[in-house]
This record gives sequence, structure tokens and C-alpha cells, in this order.
Amino acid sequence: MNERAADDPGVLRFEEHLHVRIETFPRETVRIEKVIVTDQRTITIDVRREELRITRTPIPADGSPSPAVAPRTPLPIVMILRQEQPVIALEVVPVEKVTVDVRVDSTDHHFSEELRHDRIDVVKLPPPYLP
Repeated sequence: MNERAADDPGVLRFEEHLHVRIETFPRETVRIEKVIVTDQRTITIDVRREELRITRTPIPADGSPSPAVAPRTPLPIVMILRQEQPVIALEVVPVEKVTVDVRVDSTDHHFSEELRHDRIDVVKLPPPYLP
């Protein structure tokens, strides 16, 4: 192998190299909030109640009651009348699941840079200039 001596004249050639790297840095802060929105709802329902109705039947002129007439009952007659009442119950039920994820969106960036390098030209000098 041809080894060069340390004092052998030579020229080092240099060139520029372009190095590109990607750094990640914070871009923005995002806060997710869940708020409760109140909607007004109007619902119409039928509410029933019992009423007491008295039906009067005239007694015939001869004073004898008809066979359908019930025997005399003791007074006072007590009856319980009922009515319906709306009962409102509010229930919280799950209706939707919301998922949040982070997606990385990639775009191509093109960089153009002018790189320099050394060029070594060997020029032969005429014989009188040789050392």
C-alpha cells in the first residue's frame, strides 16, 4: 500500500452537507368542557278524577217504590272519590359517548439550499517554475 508521509504536501477538499431534523414543540392548548344545557319541555297529559253523580228517579203516584229500589241505608253515606295526579320524575340516562383522539397530520415540506464544495484543479506549470 502506498503510505504518505506526514510532510507530504496535499490539499484537503471540503464540502457542505445539509442535515435536516424534526423537532416537536407545543403548538396550542386545548381544553375540553362538558356543560349542561337546559331545554324547556311542555307535555300535555289527561288527568282524571272521580265525581259523584246523583240520579233521581221519581216515585210513582201510588207511593210504592219500584222493585229495583234498594232498601234504606243508614246516613251518612261515605264514599271515597279518587283522582289522578301527575308524578314528575327526572332521570339522567346516557345518550351518547364522545371520544376524543389526537391525530397527527403530515404534510410534505420542501427545502432547497445551495451547498458549496471545494474543487481542486491540478495545473501543470512550465518547467522553470518547478522547485
